[in-house]
Amino acid sequence: MRLIYLLFFLAVVGQVDAQELLATVKVATPKLQKTDPKVFKTMEQSIKDFLNGQKWTEDYFEDNERIKCSFQITIKEELSDNVFKADLAIKSSRPIYNSSQETVVFSHLDKEIEFGYQEYQPIQFVRNTYSDELSQVLAFYAYIIIGLDYDTFSPEGGSPFFQTAGEIAQLASQESKGWSPSTQRNRYQIFESITNSRSKPYRQAMYEYHRQGLDVMADDVVGGRAKIMDALEKIDRVNSDFLNAFILQIFANSKSTELVEIFKEAPSSQKSRFITIMSKIDATKARIFRQVGR
Repeated sequence: MRLIYLLFFLAVVGQVDAQELLATVKVATPKLQKTDPKVFKTMEQSIKDFLNGQKWTEDYFEDNERIKCSFQITIKEELSDNVFKADLAIKSSRPIYNSSQETVVFSHLDKEIEFGYQEYQPIQFVRNTYSDELSQVLAFYAYIIIGLDYDTFSPEGGSPFFQTAGEIAQLASQESKGWSPSTQRNRYQIFESITNSRSKPYRQAMYEYHRQGLDVMADDVVGGRAKIMDALEKIDRVNSDFLNAFILQIFANSKSTELVEIFKEAPSSQKSRFITIMSKIDATKARIFRQVGR
């Protein structure tokens, strides 16, 4: 299925069953004193091997179809031997058709993850089993990244991967406070806001934004921008029906800069509507959005 969607982008160069993710990993350790620094280098490689070596789906990916993503872990505190508190910044992107450019699909900062790591012990993920916090967090975001990517190539194409992410979140919520359904702006809320019935127009908008909008802009700027405007109208409806949905904040984090560039040369009516919609979604960036109208 995945290969069919990407034939628009890539030449077939052989049937290679590559893994789905092409992740870069960085572990930063400002101001730490207890732990041997080489432990974090080993951690960095272990996480990279886990993300890039795991087969996350049953679909075939060629090596040049893999989803580019980055995971940056900033260790903030050593809670005890081999137990750490950290922030995790995740970003993923996909290519824009007939262009050398890429578009950010997911950008998110997960704050204050607490996890254990034993040097040289492999990170392992088994579905329907909570083994440890680090493997659960990484697996959860792997499935969110894949699901969001699939949504950009076919309407609601990411549903099975969001379902798996939800299974991880529900299981982990019984073991760790970082997954509690009652806590705002956590991993469980990402899953819930994506799969909530009120978010269905948002997921349709992601297909229109990327496949029918960005992917045609190399040949038809006006038409592509019009489809992106249609997508924003759907997102605005979600914002009205599902106020403060977490996925809308993630959308603003991922797309604000790109959208400003897209609508700089738009007709005044589109500029005005863009400013109104995006300022409601993310009021903190309203000043940036208003620059489009100048």
